[in-house]
Amino acid sequence: MDFNPGDIGYVKRNYGHYVQNVGDTDLQFFAVFRTPHYAELSLSDWLTHSPPELVAQHLNVDEATISKWPGDSAAIMPK
Repeated sequence: MDFNPGDIGYVKRNYGHYVQNVGDTDLQFFAVFRTPHYAELSLSDWLTHSPPELVAQHLNVDEATISKWPGDSAAIMPK
């Protein structure tokens, strides 16, 4: 879903989601979680830590391609 400045979005509990800035200015967003624990996991990180044969079969990609995907990096960094 695309949002514009001032819009509010809601993601149901346990639903996967991501935030991507598609504009040409800095993205600022505020996230609220009903938990004392926050965890961030990128799709790439998740897929690179899944069995390669499983990912290759489900996404119809070669295992050699999967081994080149980036992982183990934080996508959101505080200032």
